[in-house]
Amino acid sequence: MDPPTDTSATVEELLSEPVAITSPAPVMYKQPNALVRLWRSIGGGSLTLSLLFHAGLLVLAGLVVLATQTFEKQVDFLPGGGTQQGAAASADLAHKVQMKRQQKLQKTPPKQRLVSTSINASLVLPEAPPDMLELPDISSLAGGGKLGSGGFGTGGAGGGFGNGHGMGGMSGMTFKPLMMFGKELKDTRKIAVVMDVSRSMTKYLPLVAKELDKVAFGSPLVLYFGCGLVKPKEKIDDDINPTNGDKFRTFWQIWEGKTPLNTPAAERKKFKYNPALPMPLEDIFNQMEKRRNTHFVEFNGITHAWTALMSKEVMEADTIYWFADFMDKVDSEQMEVVLKTLKKRKQKLYIHASKEGRSFVQVRDELVIPSGGEVIQTKSEEVPKKKVK
Repeated sequence: MDPPTDTSATVEELLSEPVAITSPAPVMYKQPNALVRLWRSIGGGSLTLSLLFHAGLLVLAGLVVLATQTFEKQVDFLPGGGTQQGAAASADLAHKVQMKRQQKLQKTPPKQRLVSTSINASLVLPEAPPDMLELPDISSLAGGGKLGSGGFGTGGAGGGFGNGHGMGGMSGMTFKPLMMFGKELKDTRKIAVVMDVSRSMTKYLPLVAKELDKVAFGSPLVLYFGCGLVKPKEKIDDDINPTNGDKFRTFWQIWEGKTPLNTPAAERKKFKYNPALPMPLEDIFNQMEKRRNTHFVEFNGITHAWTALMSKEVMEADTIYWFADFMDKVDSEQMEVVLKTLKKRKQKLYIHASKEGRSFVQVRDELVIPSGGEVIQTKSEEVPKKKVK
């Protein structure tokens, strides 16, 4: 075993010896380029940080708005659309429709339908209530399943609505035939009436106007004093005006009164309405003055009724319905002019004779039948005169 060594000298020796201290090698840093130094000198770093912060705020706000719109509750306004409120509304509406239908069905409908071709008939024909028809289920109308050939579904072939072809035109819509005094007017969708208002015929006017409004409310009605069809020898006053204002009051007061019909044209132009004088047939006058789409032809004699038949007021109708007694003169030449106009407009002429006057057969054979129209004929019987003021 070696003896212990004296280490103190050794330490002193070590401390007394000079120690060489070497410094580390300097680190070389790459200087940024001039553009970066310029950007830093003008505060570009702070600007970039600010832009990034605000961009983050905008993105966050956009996400909040998008989430709000996406999860906003959708309100269903259609009955039966899947909501509790919609189902309740559908059930309530269906109940009301069913109750109304049952109330109508409780009325005993007539077992027979009667038709009279006489304008004198006092029989009033009841109309079949529309509510007796079967109605489609409310839920199916509100977006239920597709129906079959009844016509309400897509591609249905029934006589109702939808894309199917029914009895009529216009995307399957059907039309009810028009009837005047029990006579069907074939292939008629629009009707216009020309009415003879000579003094022997005016009493029929309320009856004809009422029937017209019953089958086609508000259809054109043109009044002419007389029913002759003669070519004029000179220019006539064929001015047509609505039945309101002083022109109609003058026309009615003068010609429904006792003014001679052979008054010269120059004298006729001097006539004016006189409110101090009574109005002939005042009840009928008031009815015509208030009725819309009603016109009259200025008095120009009793033989130029073609001015009403060829007027622009009736040109849109499929059928012209002419009510007269056919007592006035007609000629074949002028009827040929009227017939050409009717054919050009694709119109049919139906005539209704209060009695078979001397021109009835000629008008029927040369004008009515060639136009495709027919005769709505009554027997030669007088309509009871109404008491008028």
